[in-house]
Amino acid sequence: MAGAEGADRLNHAAASVPPVDSAQVDAAWKAIRADPSIQFDLPQKVVEPRDPPPEWLEPVLRAIGNFVQWVGGGWRVILWVIGIVIVVALLFALVPSLRQWIAEKLGRNRMVEDAPGWAPTETRARALLEDADALAAAGRFDEAVHLLLFRSIDDIVAWRGDVVRPADTSRDIARADALPDNARGVFAGIVAAVERSLFGGRALGMDDWQRARADYAGFALKGAR
Repeated sequence: MAGAEGADRLNHAAASVPPVDSAQVDAAWKAIRADPSIQFDLPQKVVEPRDPPPEWLEPVLRAIGNFVQWVGGGWRVILWVIGIVIVVALLFALVPSLRQWIAEKLGRNRMVEDAPGWAPTETRARALLEDADALAAAGRFDEAVHLLLFRSIDDIVAWRGDVVRPADTSRDIARADALPDNARGVFAGIVAAVERSLFGGRALGMDDWQRARADYAGFALKGAR
């Protein structure tokens, strides 16, 4: 029953549609075509030919292709290297203390390379030896060697204050890169004698004093006594 009613409605709707007048359609189409505001004929765009690639580009591309073929599986290593470089760059950008530490290390090494070698002046060296000789003449050999050490540290600080830091021990100063090799050896010998006196439980004797004095004089006075 319902199906029959639906079919009747469709037939009625189809019958109510007016027939298409082809003459009216043709007239409407001609009116649209005659409207100058509507563009129907689009101009064809002429594609200009591209310039050929430069002559140098072909060998460059060929070289890149040869490199890629030569690397082969090595790209993984290259990517690791690039990744490490990126991580280091991020650390430098995000950690100011790291940049400061690197700058201090580089600056310290540069100062060590550029600074002249240390040696006490002859006047100061002779004055020190006179004072130390007076102590040794009184049999106070420990104090005489200690005086060589302490005055030498004062001379190093006066020469370059950045070599000696507050927390440095005498042994640390003896290992300082800024000291010339010959000065480092003499200073290390004096430090060893003082450490034997202070921590070894043995007082220094005439031989210890004469050895320390000869080493210091040989360095500071270029062999003069």
